[in-house]
Amino acid sequence: MTNTFFRYNQRSLVACLVVALLVSCNKEISNQSTESVTDENALNATVSTRLLSNLLWADDLEGLLWFLNVSVQTSTSYGITRTTSNVFEGTKSARFELRSGDSETNGGTRAEISFQPATNLNRWYSFALFAPSAQFKWDDEDDCLIQFHQGNGETPALCLRVREDRIYIRILGVWNDLGAFEKDKWTSYVLHVKHSTGSTGLIELWRNGVKLMDRSGANMYKLEDYGDHNPSLKLGIYKSAWNGSSTTETSTRVIYYDDIKIGNEYATYEDMVPVPNNPPPASGGTSSTTGVSITGFKLVDAATEKDVMTITNGQTISLSALDLTKVNIRAITSSTEPGSVKFELSGEQSKTYTDSRAPFALHGDNGYGNFYYGNWYPPETGTYTLKATPYTSDYASGSAGTSQTITFTIVR
Repeated sequence: MTNTFFRYNQRSLVACLVVALLVSCNKEISNQSTESVTDENALNATVSTRLLSNLLWADDLEGLLWFLNVSVQTSTSYGITRTTSNVFEGTKSARFELRSGDSETNGGTRAEISFQPATNLNRWYSFALFAPSAQFKWDDEDDCLIQFHQGNGETPALCLRVREDRIYIRILGVWNDLGAFEKDKWTSYVLHVKHSTGSTGLIELWRNGVKLMDRSGANMYKLEDYGDHNPSLKLGIYKSAWNGSSTTETSTRVIYYDDIKIGNEYATYEDMVPVPNNPPPASGGTSSTTGVSITGFKLVDAATEKDVMTITNGQTISLSALDLTKVNIRAITSSTEPGSVKFELSGEQSKTYTDSRAPFALHGDNGYGNFYYGNWYPPETGTYTLKATPYTSDYASGSAGTSQTITFTIVR
């Protein structure tokens, strides 16, 4: 499948902006706990694509469309599904499952998504992952979590692998130990690679905000020797030890991924770093002057990214009269900007969410005025109570300011 996001030029940027207006960073909550994607329905598969100027492709698994414009490589209905039971951010994540008896697909025992080869060798990659200990047990044979393939059936020159409960980055056959592979918790990774066959190569790797690697030198094959194209990212689970009829000490591998992004050569760490729903307070987090208060609320049309009206206590909001289907609410703060705002919604639908970057919104946004809309597509009719509380630091930490609570009713 051809991924137009990798043709980064003015024409594709315009096209991407059009797509962004159409999908508007969908955030609805599914009525099902999981949804499957197979090779057969990959053309109709679904991705929520969040578009920033330096992102070529991004999927937070929230939208009607997910894993769009990638090759979905699994031989089973359970191999790649979408779930609401375990998430890093938003309300959904991707669940990858591989079993030792699974049929091979695309030349191996795998459940992966595969991207087109990079058109520029300077690229950024990021994702969050979660491995449940009960379904990702110790094994002396390795599992490949991400790899950069160049074709010709060669083992990848650059890949991230787990073996004996330790995680490694393997570069041109050399295993670099990154420490214990932590399970039963979400872990975020940011990877900056200047793919190169020589001294201009670069690998920078962060885990949970801590830089683990800053390495210069070769990290890809010469095309004339081993490869037939530039490196292409594959993400998921691949276990070569299960190819054919082989088995190991384990029989099942399950891993979750969320907030997957690919950045162009102009991307920064700040563009790429995954941000969880409710992370623990970070030391030295963003602080603000005390005395901050919530002064009001604005109803936002998340399809047009525009304010529609000020919401007052006791307000009745008619969706049909306002021609609204995708809805968000943002909090107005006093002149001193807080570090974060915590929203607590109850009523026909309930939600608790902390936004640590302005504009502060109930369903969040990308920080650049592109509002999400969660399960308000449209919201259920009925009466709601919304409380917003400002805090002096990120993630509802530090000192709380003056909150405001309103009650409003949504009708068709």
